[in-house]
Amino acid sequence: MMQSPRAIPQSPNSHSDSSSWESMLPGPPGRNNFGSSDLGPHGLLAFPSGSSISVVDTRSMQLVTALPIPPPPSTSSSSSSSSSSSSTSNNATTSLSPFVTALRWTPSPLSRDLLSTEPSSSHLLLAAGDRHGNIALLDLRLRSPILWFDTDNSKLAIQDLCWLQARPDLYLIAAINGSSILSLYNAATGRCIWKYDATPEYFSCIRRDPFDARRVCAIGLKGFLVSVLAHGESEDGVAIKELQIRTDSSELAKLERDVAAGATPSPASAAFPLYSVKFAFSQQWRHILFVTFPREFLVFDLEYETVIFSAALPRGCGKFLDVLPDPNNDWVYCAHLDGKLSTWKRKRGEQVHYMCSMEELMPSVGTYVPSPAILSVLLSLSDSTLQNVCKNYSDTPSAPYLHEDFDNPFDFCDEPTIVSKIHLISISDDGKVWNWLLTAEGQVDTQKEDKKLDLLSGDGRQQEHLNDGNSRLVSFSYTQVNEKTGGYINKLVVTCLRSGSNKMFRALQKPERAPIRALRTSSSGR
Repeated sequence: MMQSPRAIPQSPNSHSDSSSWESMLPGPPGRNNFGSSDLGPHGLLAFPSGSSISVVDTRSMQLVTALPIPPPPSTSSSSSSSSSSSSTSNNATTSLSPFVTALRWTPSPLSRDLLSTEPSSSHLLLAAGDRHGNIALLDLRLRSPILWFDTDNSKLAIQDLCWLQARPDLYLIAAINGSSILSLYNAATGRCIWKYDATPEYFSCIRRDPFDARRVCAIGLKGFLVSVLAHGESEDGVAIKELQIRTDSSELAKLERDVAAGATPSPASAAFPLYSVKFAFSQQWRHILFVTFPREFLVFDLEYETVIFSAALPRGCGKFLDVLPDPNNDWVYCAHLDGKLSTWKRKRGEQVHYMCSMEELMPSVGTYVPSPAILSVLLSLSDSTLQNVCKNYSDTPSAPYLHEDFDNPFDFCDEPTIVSKIHLISISDDGKVWNWLLTAEGQVDTQKEDKKLDLLSGDGRQQEHLNDGNSRLVSFSYTQVNEKTGGYINKLVVTCLRSGSNKMFRALQKPERAPIRALRTSSSGR
């Protein structure tokens, strides 16, 4: 859990107008921020907090900076040129900065001539969009926008953003404007080069193809899928393909009736905040998409334009929130609205997936009414890079380092091999950021996922460094047996911090009357 935000000191050269922005503290993220967040390969997590952007170092779980986004300069000039009555209205509208609703780190360091910035700091560039339809390119080092995009003052909220690379020297930003407009912008000039209107569809999210940086796909709440391939900066340089994924949208039809007729269509996350449709490209298989509708998980082949697997959500499970394919293995993590995380594993030799585990993603720390809700989940890309290096260049197996001689009573010599470790970040609407370590133990064919909270504690204090005063960590969790009869199954697990191996102890078969709330070690640490 990260520490509370702190005030950002004012620069001595800053303008008096910007000083008011620098002294503001962000509040916790909420659903008005559309659940947007991004975790770069440098380990920096960016997520909106109201009208500001918070940046957290996921290795230390410390707040790096809180970056308020000022209104674009065009708003002040346009309001001053209008009549007195209209300027009063405009000033009332722009006096409060709009909520940030989408953001993305640059995919790779950009060249000096592309964005006129130093190459050493180009990886700290962030594209962000807000509820009023503004899109800006922010330099984290300068703590200010360096480019505002030409969005035609449409005031259509930005639902999602995505980077793509049409040519080695041409970066573009794809954006979902409002409910149904897909736009491409030149990342160097901010000029809009292409637009596509899919009314009356509601676009939900947009993602880039990991195998082809020129391609992005966007999906709608009813399964409408658009594939866009860009190889230039003109309309002739953009190819589009329209597809339809069949799904049951009867629940969405009922929700649409509640939307006011004749009103300007709101983005999907504003109109239907609890109806989430997400997809992600497989990083193992070309042309394969993993798609989640609120109660359905499916695999779609983009090349053959067909669903190759689908499964209904088991009864009693909360609706899907997001889908996260493991970058190194053939299983998929799915976040649920009720704060749980399910793992879906692929059967060998086919694209059939089955749910192999369901874990709590919201640790019980204190008592909240109502309970906090998960807004966003992300997988660490740095873990993926490290595991790929180990797989490709290591000549020795990874198992021997597990068989070290540990002091009793916790001996890990008989523990299964760790076949995968990856960090998952979750953000909740109570302002907490959690860093989870997901591990898979055992043989490659029969992995057993064991999720736990790592490097964090309930009161926000950091765990001691591994090099200081113990190599074993004891953690606890519990599950409620039945809401009617009551009772809890408490679990205690000891973890070897050197290898990541887990061993459960005090395994009681019968439920207990109350859940475990806290742990304390003896003064000797044994």
